[in-house]
Amino acid sequence: MAGYDQANRILAINTKLGTDKAVLTEVEGEDAISKPFLFRIRFSTEEPAEKVQKLLGTEVTLWFGRPGESDLGITGVERRPLHGHFSRLTRGFAQRGDATEWRAEVVPALWFLSRTSDCRIFQEKSVPDIVKAVLDLHGVKNVQMKLTGSYDPLDYCVQYRETALDFISRLMEQNGIFFWHEHEMNRHTLVIADDNGSTFAAPFSNDLPITGREDSDAIRRLDEDFAVRSGKWSLRDFNFETPSVDLEVNEPTQIDVEQMKSRERYDYPGLYPDKGLGKQAARLQIEREEAFHQQRRGESGVAGFNAGMRVKIEGIEDSEVLITEVRHRAEDYSHWTTQAWGRRQPTEPHYDNEFVCIPKSVKFRPERVTPKPSVHGPQTAIVTGPSGEEIHTDKYGRVKVQFHWDRLGKKDDKSSCWIRVSQGWAGQNWGQIHIPRIGHEVIVDFLEGDPDRPIITGRVYNAESQVPYGLPANKTQSGIKTNSTKGGGGSNEYRFEDKKGSEQIYIHAEKDYDTEVENNETRKVGLKGTGDRTTTIKNNETLTVGNDKNTTVNGHFTELIQKTEFRAVTGDVTETFMANETRTIASSMTETIGASVTQTIGASFTQTVGAAVTQTVGTSIAQTAGVSIAITAGASITLTAPSIKQIGPSWFKTGLASGDAYVFKTSNSAVKTDVSGVSIGIVAGLKFDVAGIKMDNFGLSIKTGGIEIKNKALAVRSKAFETKRGLKLYSA
Repeated sequence: MAGYDQANRILAINTKLGTDKAVLTEVEGEDAISKPFLFRIRFSTEEPAEKVQKLLGTEVTLWFGRPGESDLGITGVERRPLHGHFSRLTRGFAQRGDATEWRAEVVPALWFLSRTSDCRIFQEKSVPDIVKAVLDLHGVKNVQMKLTGSYDPLDYCVQYRETALDFISRLMEQNGIFFWHEHEMNRHTLVIADDNGSTFAAPFSNDLPITGREDSDAIRRLDEDFAVRSGKWSLRDFNFETPSVDLEVNEPTQIDVEQMKSRERYDYPGLYPDKGLGKQAARLQIEREEAFHQQRRGESGVAGFNAGMRVKIEGIEDSEVLITEVRHRAEDYSHWTTQAWGRRQPTEPHYDNEFVCIPKSVKFRPERVTPKPSVHGPQTAIVTGPSGEEIHTDKYGRVKVQFHWDRLGKKDDKSSCWIRVSQGWAGQNWGQIHIPRIGHEVIVDFLEGDPDRPIITGRVYNAESQVPYGLPANKTQSGIKTNSTKGGGGSNEYRFEDKKGSEQIYIHAEKDYDTEVENNETRKVGLKGTGDRTTTIKNNETLTVGNDKNTTVNGHFTELIQKTEFRAVTGDVTETFMANETRTIASSMTETIGASVTQTIGASFTQTVGAAVTQTVGTSIAQTAGVSIAITAGASITLTAPSIKQIGPSWFKTGLASGDAYVFKTSNSAVKTDVSGVSIGIVAGLKFDVAGIKMDNFGLSIKTGGIEIKNKALAVRSKAFETKRGLKLYSA
């Protein structure tokens, strides 16, 4: 099979088919900053289709431009390479001689990232780190990072249902980072930068002239375009960690165009945590406006033009420009004869391009054209945390989750960022809080649909985390039931039963139950005339009442104390019983009264003592009876005192079984004892009957010697017995 000599052609191609096994006839493509280049080509080959098809995805190098020296004497503008990969092959069935014509598309290695999508979470990585990680993951090897700015790590960044190319493109666009490709014969390099100074200078030996002619190495036409852009960017955001801080920022343009200055672009949210980063974000936005305010558009035959290249142009101010976009076109059918074309005559080989550039002094920022994906509606996720824990949270009550779409998460404390949890009430140190626990399924929504800004709005049960009350059997029950942690096995509970006729509120405290009422508490049981209350306390009860306590029992009141009762009253005690009181004391009763006791009994007072009664009185006992006092003793009564004094108008009487016997009886005849007693008369004086003593009006005087009565019935000595108009007894 004959080969193709491509040495002196405007177009050439090198493939895995081998040297000169194909001939390149047409090239049309676009190369722009922050876009993967795309070249559509036509080539012919006599190789079998099966072999050509295997080129799909393989490397290819295209050459286009003048193969010889510059017609203007400028070096570095000769035919240049463009290296890439076949992304599409289209076979034409019309034969030209023995050759088959193919159409193909050539793209950079970066383009293949448009053929892969993922849902993936990046945490604590900067934008350059994320971009590099994605490129490495997908095998993009020839990469140069020429970044001059500083990039803080992002807490949380999600690639969500988007291609890897879209993901890194939007991150770079948002942060003012751009890229281009530089080509060699057998490789191309992806260069990532954030400043015009990092772009590369053209290899041309001279500044390029603007000739206005079809010279191959000259700029044929150059126009300068001015456009009205927004003259001010204002952004606003909210940071829940500094909720009172106004985060609004704005940045005006430096371009002196009146209609621009008055045109403000305002956006929310700006996606920044503080004003410093907000000012940077606004500055990037206004730099985008300025980058596309002044553009130069031209046509040339300089095949060496490349996006990301700095070129110097003769005869204009700001002569050094940055090429931002080039569209290449070339044809070369010079290898075909007229007969091979049939009726169609091939055109002359030619190359030209259209390009866009900006002054190098104007900062280039890529426009934000890659949309950020939105999450359309809420999702559910599973709460996660460290191994061995049941609750994992921070000071804001945030938790971490494992999304169902996350294939790389380990269901641990690094599965996601901290996610805020919606609560029923959220005040300043007050409100409602229920922290989702590890393993719970929660509903996650996203602020503005942004996958980077999740928020938990609810919780749901599933087959592994089922409802606390079996359903549908207990469909009338609702409430709150917790689970003791760690280990479970206990719960606190508020349960409401709404079944008609069985309505109930059930409260269960697994351990302690504390209530605090700062003012009044009112409880009513049985508002409809019925209803009991039962309180069971298995251990101690302590009740402290700061002021008064009033208890009203409309029926019976029963207290049973199995052990000791102790009551201490620092003030007075008043008890009023509207009917009878009965006290039964199974053992002893001891009363100690620090002062006096006063008892007022409206009727009778009866005491029955099964054994002895002992009264010890420090001074005296006074008893007053309105009628009489009766003391009955089964055996004897003993009164012991240094003196016994009776005050009464008549007599002192003791009763015997045989009748009354008067110990002493006083009357108008003074003192008289019956049977063998003593009679003292006022006139007669003292008389002892039988063998006694009889006195006259002068009474009886007993001297020191005394009187002795027989049988020792009476012995009186030392003036022990004397009567002078009465009776006087002396102690022994």
